[in-house]
Amino acid sequence: MLIRKMNKQDIETCADISHRARKESWERYEKKTYPQKLFEDELRHYSAETFSRFVEGYNSFAFVSLEEERVIGLAIGRIQEGGLADLSWICTDPLSQRRGTGKELLSKVIEHCKDKGCHKIFAYTFPSLAPAVGFYLKSGFTQEAHLRKHWYQLDFLIMSKWLQ
Repeated sequence: MLIRKMNKQDIETCADISHRARKESWERYEKKTYPQKLFEDELRHYSAETFSRFVEGYNSFAFVSLEEERVIGLAIGRIQEGGLADLSWICTDPLSQRRGTGKELLSKVIEHCKDKGCHKIFAYTFPSLAPAVGFYLKSGFTQEAHLRKHWYQLDFLIMSKWLQ
């Protein structure tokens, strides 16, 4: 498995993987708590335009995981002022999950964030996404906050990991 920076040629594939991963996640874990209309609106954010901003952005990062020269996973985020890193999105192609791709991507993201002087990385997730919560916990994150009825009156978790 190879992890490298995302480039413009990866963007359409990353959008496709993100849509498929989000749809599967919604179907399996969120359908009862996350309104379909809101979910459909959210899918628009996983667009070529969105990924282009992360590829080209000054304080952003975007990595892909390759298997046999094929993109199978991605991670994007931003370095914020004050030493914080926001892991905005990490996912693996549903057909390639459970092979350590997410772990390898997260390791690369953390290395990058440390190199940029970050002392902490955080990510938002839903309490109902047991696989995501478990992934973060196994990766050394802690649940720092449970935001009740936050955006769109949905519960969110902030998962954080201290890097220094």
